[in-house]
Amino acid sequence: MTAEAPTPTHAAVREHYAERARTASSCGCSSNTLYEGKLLADLPAEIANFFLGCGDPITLANLQTGETVLDLGSGGGLDCFLAAREVGPTGRVIGVDMTPEMLATARAAAGRLDATNVEFRKGYLENLPVENASVDVVISNCVINLSPDKPQVFGEVFRALKPGGRVAVSDIVTNGQLPEAVQTNMAAWGACVAGALEVNDYVRHLSAAGFVDVQVQPKGEADKALAALPIGLPFSATVTAYKPREGEAAQESNREVIECAAPGGVESRRGDIEALMSRVAEINPIDEGYELQLTGDADETRKLAETFIRAEARCCSFLHFDLVEAEEGLRLKLTGSSAATEFAKGMVFGVEASAGPS
Repeated sequence: MTAEAPTPTHAAVREHYAERARTASSCGCSSNTLYEGKLLADLPAEIANFFLGCGDPITLANLQTGETVLDLGSGGGLDCFLAAREVGPTGRVIGVDMTPEMLATARAAAGRLDATNVEFRKGYLENLPVENASVDVVISNCVINLSPDKPQVFGEVFRALKPGGRVAVSDIVTNGQLPEAVQTNMAAWGACVAGALEVNDYVRHLSAAGFVDVQVQPKGEADKALAALPIGLPFSATVTAYKPREGEAAQESNREVIECAAPGGVESRRGDIEALMSRVAEINPIDEGYELQLTGDADETRKLAETFIRAEARCCSFLHFDLVEAEEGLRLKLTGSSAATEFAKGMVFGVEASAGPS
């Protein structure tokens, strides 16, 4: 893949995000709740609230003064501007994005903020426009899942990092293989669903690239519940890894890789779950969850869905399941329960939260 000949996936994703940039369309939220309030302090609202990610890689990265940071898929530039504050005037932040409209938005925002230690470069994640061993930290926010060649991305990240450098990423992963109809849906790629890697594949690919101390974990309690479901649903995760220092590779290679072993992964799916997932034509993100568009004979599909709901609702107290009849067919909605919402308030805002169902 070259800049002159992007893949069909690149083209579809680029157009999806170009439209977001043209319309200044964020995630659909009126305010940004992914980050601690102090991180967004003093930023203009239109910059702070133009976000397309699924987490907070800035806090995860624990950035230090003077570090050089590389942001994969920098979009409108929010994470770059937040990183620039953390590394200070002696540090440097490089944002890479393939979408001209996003780059224009980010550069305009950088000028408005007088962010002189931030620059934005056009490029693909599979062929990063940075020198070997030139950055201390690589961050990304719900973008690596959009690449059609993730092993190549991880190899490029390894190349760009200095020895001892680290990865701190928020991304979408799955606990099992997605239905084929979803994997080939270009709209689902743009929505950060179809391209999501199975969680243990994410770990294996990072390890194969040379990284050590690899960890991929569900971001929050609702994500832990999604990870526990034996149906291969996407969920938000935090990803950390390190590039060994010079002379440490042999020693570090013997370390045990820490994997997020999601219960009920693809190897342990029951026959009835396989039957249900074979009827999933689309998986669409909705507020606090996902909606599965189901196909096939309505009566048979309904029985499969109802059996799944009865079995899984007992063990996943942070999720609410709702089977909806629609003209275009059955839809299975999985959303965060009130218990998950209360728990999230406690985690993010320090509010006293109820313990929820045991």
